[in-house]
Amino acid sequence: MLTLSASNTPTKMKKSHLILVAILLLSVSAFAQQRPRFFDNFDTAKGVQVYRPAPPVSVPIAKQASKSKKLTQKTAQVVVAGRSRMNASDGLAQRESQRSAEVTRLIMAAGSSMKGFTTGDPVIDAYIVDSSRRYNIDPLLIYAQMHQESSFKLRATSYKGASGLMQLMPATARRLGVTNIYDPKQNIEGGVKYMRMLLNMFGQDVSLALAGYNAGEGAVMKYGYSIPPYAETREYVRRISARYSSITNPSYIRTAKRVNDATAVKLEKKEARPLAVYEPNAIAIRLADGRMRLVNQ
Repeated sequence: MLTLSASNTPTKMKKSHLILVAILLLSVSAFAQQRPRFFDNFDTAKGVQVYRPAPPVSVPIAKQASKSKKLTQKTAQVVVAGRSRMNASDGLAQRESQRSAEVTRLIMAAGSSMKGFTTGDPVIDAYIVDSSRRYNIDPLLIYAQMHQESSFKLRATSYKGASGLMQLMPATARRLGVTNIYDPKQNIEGGVKYMRMLLNMFGQDVSLALAGYNAGEGAVMKYGYSIPPYAETREYVRRISARYSSITNPSYIRTAKRVNDATAVKLEKKEARPLAVYEPNAIAIRLADGRMRLVNQ
């Protein structure tokens, strides 16, 4: 009897251990099923939602009447987008949004050349075209922007410290990898690169990209991804939009007045008015060699 009892004891102990292990496993499994699961934002179908505004509706730009003849903008178009929500509580921003029920934006034409326009320096012209092609921007948009920024003057410097043809601020220049702000190739490359960054940031909206270039992308974001209610920024966007719309319009180009070299030099010296005041639109003149150039009135 002792021998049988001794021989059966290990077997019984093994069975007991197996039963205990099975009970423990079942308990752990049940506990695990009862524990709540924790998800991060990317683990659920509705964790991260991207707001996609309704596609804008294209409308033809209004005809602009002049004393001599009416010019219809055909190449550049204005798109009417839905009213955007204002994130800022600023009273001025609220008044601006109430004053304008619609937000208009300029559509960039598909261009890859200067189409007969010049800054007066063929080297600068080549830099504009080269950088614009690299960043897929119409060179005439950069041309119109450069005219507003520096009037095509290589050593132009603003009272705020912006320098060069497209008027880069020192901090912005460093951010864009520009080591010599007065090197026209570096300066133009940096300015066009910045415009491409802004266009990508603001859904290819040219008006918002221009506003960001003038006031900083943070200002555009602050006011609900709309043009900030700053008089200078709004005038900046208006001027460049008007110039770009004009020089991409074949009807307007045909009206460019031919001038001799002496008259062209005088017109080219005219400085732009400060952005704080309204300025008549720049005009295009046809030089003696047949090329065209923007000048201030």
